[in-house]
Amino acid sequence: MPGRAGKCMLPVGTGNMVQQKPSGTQPGNYNETTIKMVSGAMRGTEVPIRKPVVTLGRSSEADIQIHDVLISRVHTKLEWENGQWHIEDLASTNGTWMVGRKVEKRVTLPMKTSVRIGNTLFELINIYAADTQSFSRPFVAYSIQPETLAPSRPEDESSQSLHILREENQRLAAVYKFQNMIAAVLDERELYSRILSAVMNVIAADNAYLLVYDLDSGRFTPVTGRNEMGMLDEIEPDSIKDTIVEFVGENKESALSIDDSEEKRRFKELAGVPNIITSIMCVPMLGKRQINGMIYMSLTSATEKYTEDDLRLLTVIGHTAGMAVENSRLVEFNLRNERLVATGSTAAGLSHYIKNILAGLDGSLCLLKMGIDEKDFDMAGEAASILSKNHRRLGNLVLDLLNLASEQKPEFEICDINAVIRDVVELISPQLDKERVRIHTNEIIDTPIFVEIDSKGIHRVLLNLFTNSEEAILSKKDMPSDAEVIGNIMVSVKFNDNKDYIIISVSDDGVGVAKDETSSMFDLFVTSKGTVGTGLGLAVSKRIVVAHEGSITATGEKGKGCTVAFSLPVTHNDMTTATRTITRMT
Repeated sequence: MPGRAGKCMLPVGTGNMVQQKPSGTQPGNYNETTIKMVSGAMRGTEVPIRKPVVTLGRSSEADIQIHDVLISRVHTKLEWENGQWHIEDLASTNGTWMVGRKVEKRVTLPMKTSVRIGNTLFELINIYAADTQSFSRPFVAYSIQPETLAPSRPEDESSQSLHILREENQRLAAVYKFQNMIAAVLDERELYSRILSAVMNVIAADNAYLLVYDLDSGRFTPVTGRNEMGMLDEIEPDSIKDTIVEFVGENKESALSIDDSEEKRRFKELAGVPNIITSIMCVPMLGKRQINGMIYMSLTSATEKYTEDDLRLLTVIGHTAGMAVENSRLVEFNLRNERLVATGSTAAGLSHYIKNILAGLDGSLCLLKMGIDEKDFDMAGEAASILSKNHRRLGNLVLDLLNLASEQKPEFEICDINAVIRDVVELISPQLDKERVRIHTNEIIDTPIFVEIDSKGIHRVLLNLFTNSEEAILSKKDMPSDAEVIGNIMVSVKFNDNKDYIIISVSDDGVGVAKDETSSMFDLFVTSKGTVGTGLGLAVSKRIVVAHEGSITATGEKGKGCTVAFSLPVTHNDMTTATRTITRMT
């Protein structure tokens, strides 16, 4: 992809690369600053700052009122201290975001740095240096504006036409290739490494880095790097030129720098040394009017160097990557909010159930005290049984709530699924024996079957299913009071036809479930057991099974029991030797 440089290239040297910033860039006092609304309902508005501490929000209580329904009444605070502005979020509902990072504490806010609150994006501008660049440009060979791909400086007509038309089809194909390589990656950390891998598949480079804004240092810093051999474990501090990064961050432009000064070239010619050139490209990863990071690439070669066309291509890729990162953060933010809402709804929905458990605990404690006082050990034993049962119900509820609110991914390990089943049976059998409920297993339970699962998660699923069957059996109205066994639970294990999934079924002869209710059994708060159940256990079980890339279903008939079956893949990695060599039973 790299080729010969065009006529607009301005060669630069490595010496004295960092340029002195004009003195007017940072305000001398707080009243030299204005807030410029970049986007939102007040886009284009500039609000002068008249005091060292300023609050922004939706209501008239804030010093600067912004008409945005997603902004809190008093949302964020700006404070001038020691010649610098600082920003702090005031426990707002939707947060304060600076250069794509959520502001969790008071941090420095440099001039011309994007801040988002709600749908509003603003920057601080020095009113006496608004049109002054902080950088002179001798180290930048070429720069373009990412939104239009237009040069930042005028070019002659023929040169501009050449840049627009040259290798357009190849660039478009490269962009499509990049998009396909990062598609469907939602985890932000995984996305970083995937972006660099995809970039180096499209554009040649010795090294590539991805930088994001660090709120503590107030600078863009590398979070991951890659060379031709693979991902870098460590990033050398001098491998990235700070001046180029600062230029891109302040101007929001893509920059190309060529280390090819005339003096250096003449010296190498006299010494008979090949003229090895280092070219650098740095582009902003733009999202919705803000920088979500940067891509920084360097190439050292005697025959190749980056061109304006390479910079245009990387700029488009950077914009695509920026939108992908922003989408990843948005998905994570929405998932976290949904989980918080679900947890809040759960607490409200379970209040009556928890109240019943507490009443049962209070009653059993009173009965236990009465039995002890009167030395009636039968009464004390009955009270202890009731106390144990309510304690178990409360413990199961807490575990389900923790599973519902947890963001943890399954921790897969190869283990014997039948050993997990036997552990759960051993744990719950004493309680079931007291209630005259029996557990039966098929013959395969005694044979080791190794699968790749999160054993704690599957333990929780099985415990929920056993408890669900237990309650279904105890809810039967026609139970004989003197019968030795009032109900049965059957556990079975088998492989599917292709031997790549294990299927576990838990059946009971309890009250059953109507056929038209089976599809909603795994929804949150859906229960057919009245005040006895919460509708939480099966919802949590489904979540754990789906996290294993499995499925869970229920079948049954009213008055004739119910069967819940869930399937789990034998392995989550085709190259796992331990699971490949398992002898699967027929």
